[in-house]
Amino acid sequence: MIRPVQFQKYGFLLFYLLLALAVVLRIYTFRPRTLPINTLLKFEATISSEVESRPMSQKIKVLNLRIYAPNYPKYKLGDRLIIEGKVDGEGNVFSPEITKIGERASIKANLNDFRDTILSRVSALLPSREAALVVGALIGVDRIPEDFKVQLIKTGTIHVVVVSGQNLMIVAGVFISLSKYLGRRLSLFFSCLAVLCYAFFTGFEPPVVRALIMVFTTTVALYLGRTSGALFSIFLSGSVILLIWPDALTTPSFLLTFAATLGIVTLGQMLSGFFSKVPVVGENAAVSLSAFIFTAPVILYFFGSISLLAPLVNILVLEAVFPIMLFGFLLFVTSVIFTPVAQIFAFLTYLPAHYFSAVVDFFSKFDVGYIKGFAGNLYLTIFLYVLVFGLMLIWRGERDVSRAK
Repeated sequence: MIRPVQFQKYGFLLFYLLLALAVVLRIYTFRPRTLPINTLLKFEATISSEVESRPMSQKIKVLNLRIYAPNYPKYKLGDRLIIEGKVDGEGNVFSPEITKIGERASIKANLNDFRDTILSRVSALLPSREAALVVGALIGVDRIPEDFKVQLIKTGTIHVVVVSGQNLMIVAGVFISLSKYLGRRLSLFFSCLAVLCYAFFTGFEPPVVRALIMVFTTTVALYLGRTSGALFSIFLSGSVILLIWPDALTTPSFLLTFAATLGIVTLGQMLSGFFSKVPVVGENAAVSLSAFIFTAPVILYFFGSISLLAPLVNILVLEAVFPIMLFGFLLFVTSVIFTPVAQIFAFLTYLPAHYFSAVVDFFSKFDVGYIKGFAGNLYLTIFLYVLVFGLMLIWRGERDVSRAK
């Protein structure tokens, strides 16, 4: 006779198996749209994501194409274009002929105009590096000076100033770790509010929506105090995302979000007890270190390089992320309403942002522990994850034995 507990256990197992089967079938049957290579194409498209400004061109994303147009005339979200050019083997279109035939009004386009207004006003109140940090951390606009971007990449802190699910999960994890001071309900409220505000200001781009689903469900599970529930939420939300966007499996944004979330709710929970005894950095160190360890293999696979100093740098700058986001948000609001008050919040925002910038500048000068040259190495990626989970199991086993004694 099957007892209710056993029925629940086997029911969950059956659900997991059916869900996994559905995901595998969805990925297997997914056929991305492809365009003929090195053939002259002419098509009409509407810009649905922010146009990226580059030193010598504008980068426009349409479907799965990356179109590199001259810097002038400027294009923006909502513009309707006729594009004529050749597609190379990597989905790039260089030097196309573009004709603007109109604009499509939308909430997303209006939000983009609002973001541009905020960007111009914040840029007038803060130095370029600090303004890039604040704007990137809060609304995901990538207007970072090139030399500063190189330093951020080298120190492993680029996720703070670009649209990143990893950044979302770290911010949510910091709020959850403050539950002993704010209370569980208030920490949950601020975690979800921060995640929703970030997603809103970034225009609910697909990578952010995917991160929002995963971070939100996991944050609620962490609030309930059940690691097993958080793990279930991660795999459930990941499966739902892959059922809707099967191509997400090959994107670094989804894999970084998934890895960072998994690391925080597993290794992060194991490290939190140890780091809670460390002065100044506290449990934030557990959040940052666990996210780095779990995302390092993904970063190596997609970008080919990573700095072993990144965990230390992230721990040092993580304390500045909260005041940057708090005072930065108040700066955004007051810059639109009343400039004299905005100047006060600009000064309060400048202090943690300048500290962040100074730490990144200092550590970017060190070449020690800089690993590179492993882009696309799937075997190394699998080996690193097996090693991480193996060490976690050994450590947990030793802890259980020591507790039993």
